[in-house]
Amino acid sequence: MSSFLGKKSLALTPESVQDPINDSNPIRVAFLGGSRSGKTSTISKLTLGNFRDTYYPTHQITPTLHNFTTDDAKARLVLDELDVVNSLGWLTQQNRIVLSPVIYKSFARTTKTVPDNNAPIADIVETGRNPYFLSYLHRHEIEQKTHVPPHATPVLVELIDTPNFNPNQVVPFLEASLYVKLGKEILRNLANEPRQPVSTNPLLVASGASEMNGNVDGYFFVYSAIPSSSPPSYEDSFQEPLEQGTASNNPNLPPMDSFPGESPFNLLSSMKDTLDDAWKEYTSFKKRWEQGKEHDIFSIKSAIKNMWKEPNSKMLESMRQELKNETKLLDFSTDPADPDCLPPIWILCTNIYSPLASPKFVENGIKVAKHWKCGFIGIDNSTENVDEVLALMIKEIVERKKLQKGKKRFQ
Repeated sequence: MSSFLGKKSLALTPESVQDPINDSNPIRVAFLGGSRSGKTSTISKLTLGNFRDTYYPTHQITPTLHNFTTDDAKARLVLDELDVVNSLGWLTQQNRIVLSPVIYKSFARTTKTVPDNNAPIADIVETGRNPYFLSYLHRHEIEQKTHVPPHATPVLVELIDTPNFNPNQVVPFLEASLYVKLGKEILRNLANEPRQPVSTNPLLVASGASEMNGNVDGYFFVYSAIPSSSPPSYEDSFQEPLEQGTASNNPNLPPMDSFPGESPFNLLSSMKDTLDDAWKEYTSFKKRWEQGKEHDIFSIKSAIKNMWKEPNSKMLESMRQELKNETKLLDFSTDPADPDCLPPIWILCTNIYSPLASPKFVENGIKVAKHWKCGFIGIDNSTENVDEVLALMIKEIVERKKLQKGKKRFQ
């Protein structure tokens, strides 16, 4: 076991491994999904170790700050950077887990360390370090002949629960948050009427009081393996089943068998399209703001006045082209090594061990993940520990930071 440790391994004190090292930079993860998908129960399972069996729909964005720490062997395998062969072997044997390309390549890389068997071993030895946590082993674990996955210091995470995803009530991007309270001096007579709730939920906000801003580090797309919690309607029994491959005309979804009633995969596709649109608009807004290309209304009015005073076809064409370029959205990068890349997406399928679960739902979720080149994991909150869910997301975020740091170094 000591052959894995290099000369850079440092001794740690018991107090130094009790607190998170990212207390000023928590990992922010948002959970998106439809009704009864299992978002809230998964967050409750991660933070409290249990969940309420009674269904209570989430009506507003609810962030939960949590010190993530785990002794679960599966989660420690995911975060292990020493014996990557052992970790990769276990993960690839799981039929309910599909690794994202970023994580797979990180495990496939061979990490070499300089053996230092003659060095004295402290009670607690640091085995790895990144911006979010330290990895460490105790002396008795190092002296064992078999490999023991390292422990990790607590990781401060913010788990963002969201209302049921409704494509008709979701706005991809807003420059400023709608959640502000205006006084009567501004609303005047409108303040005498009952206030109506905001019916639209922005998926991404550039500024304002909203948890769904550009600092979200990752997204879980959550759906349930149970096709429906209610029996089919009478209309469904008279409908002809769709042919194979016609479940969705959306290019983001691979051809798959359709199901009677509403399929969650159409909702997954809608979430992906909306998130892509949101980050495309956010990237365009941020880049143009940084470059100083956001013209105010006064410069536009001045240009229109000059246009009428001095009619010039070349000037008019130039203005039209400039306005066209200003309104055109910029494409965001898909390279994980690019800081402007869309944050990682993991598809999370819940209730996979339920007697009502559909194996086809799990298989099709894996198909979608492979088509999107993202990660997939199936869990059941009622039967097992789900720490590996968050460990996989943390692993992906850490590896992306490494790629971005390496790219910046060579620029």
